[in-house]
Amino acid sequence: MSAERNARSHAEAFHWWRGNPEMTVDEAELRDLIALREATDGLIANRLRDMRDYDGTTWAAIACILGISVQAARARYAGRG
Repeated sequence: MSAERNARSHAEAFHWWRGNPEMTVDEAELRDLIALREATDGLIANRLRDMRDYDGTTWAAIACILGISVQAARARYAGRG
C-alpha cells in the first residue's frame, strides 16, 4: 500500500459530522474532509516553520519537498504557523 493510499484510507474512515441528522450524508462527508484539510494544512505549516527555524532548512529545499516554486512556498508559508 502506498503512503497516499494509506492516507486516503484514513481520511475516508474519519467520521465527525456523519450521522448528524441536521445535514445530508454528502454535506457531512464534505465537512469531514474540510476538517481534515484544515488540520493537515495547519500541521504542514507548523512542520515547515520548525524546519526553517530549528533545522535551517532552506526555502529551496522546502519548495522541492512541496513540489512548488520557492516563491510559491514563501508566499504560502512564510509567517504561518
